[in-house]
Amino acid sequence: MRTIVLKAMVLLLLATAGPAVTRAANRVPPPRVRAWQMGLLREDRLRHLSLAFTSGLGTGLVTRSSTAAAGAAFGLGLAKEIRDRPHTGFDVVDLIADSAGAALAAWATHALR
Repeated sequence: MRTIVLKAMVLLLLATAGPAVTRAANRVPPPRVRAWQMGLLREDRLRHLSLAFTSGLGTGLVTRSSTAAAGAAFGLGLAKEIRDRPHTGFDVVDLIADSAGAALAAWATHALR
């Protein structure tokens, strides 16, 4: 069951990322701005991770299912990135931060059972 859910998530990610990823990758800010905007642990990505963890853990505690915790958190992050496509572009690294938060929520849900 988990394998099917993970494969579906990857396929959905690949299907929706497409050209928006390449457009966003071509926009590079000046060097003085790049240091804080483009860092791997910039504030925005930490927000993605923490929101995914919080929403996933909440779902996991209600449903007592680590799969539901991961799915809800990842789905929320994916929906946000799809909504961002016309404005700032689809950011795969933000989605990776969402995935990390979803994985932590699934782990915490499983540990609390």
